Amino acid sequence: MPLADVTELEANISTTRPRLIFLVGGPDFHPVNAQAPVIIDWLGPGYACHTAESLAAFEHLNECDLLVLMGMHWTGWEGRYRAPSETHKRAFEKYVYSGRPILAAHGGIASYDDWPRFAELVGFAWDWQTSARSLITEHQVKIRPSGHPIVQGISDFTIVDEICYDLKVTNGLEVQIHADADWAGRKCPMVLTGNGGRISGAGKTAYLANGHDMRAYESPALRQLWINAVAWCLKDE
Repeated sequence: MPLADVTELEANISTTRPRLIFLVGGPDFHPVNAQAPVIIDWLGPGYACHTAESLAAFEHLNECDLLVLMGMHWTGWEGRYRAPSETHKRAFEKYVYSGRPILAAHGGIASYDDWPRFAELVGFAWDWQTSARSLITEHQVKIRPSGHPIVQGISDFTIVDEICYDLKVTNGLEVQIHADADWAGRKCPMVLTGNGGRISGAGKTAYLANGHDMRAYESPALRQLWINAVAWCLKDE
């Protein structure tokens, strides 16, 4: 399906389809601007999908049903990083307070490291002091028997990817782990969900750790994970 930029969102505000904003952009080693169209194609015409470069996403949250955090915007991106304004911060906090969901992927949780509240509200974060990543190689992802809709119809799978681990979870957020991969003698969570915590009124949040580059997107299991994750985030429970 064609990809719509976030600037077209206001014109389509009357749509009955769930409205998704994909926050993209960031360094080329995470090619999220190429990955987002693949995901949108996977999702099909049942969703009104839009992309936004970094802070533009926060400027359209009033028209958003699901915010998808993909782009890695952090202070180490020298000369390119744009810090959020107080208006952006208030918009994001209002979005989470409203109970609307967040779906984060791979490097998206490393964003806005000069604004700790962002990490707290997402629920999952890259800690620059303690988090680590594996070599990019073939990994076996094992599905846990959680019975959760996010892993419905998915069996253990192999993926060429980078494994991120020792991530930080917001205090008070009760997290379920639905899949993991072995690396450096430990089980590294690959699919996580949580609900509530973070702030009064907060709703669902999910994190898909896989997806460093386009090789990961060749996995049929990753396709199903994205379809499941979006459906779970938007389902009233």
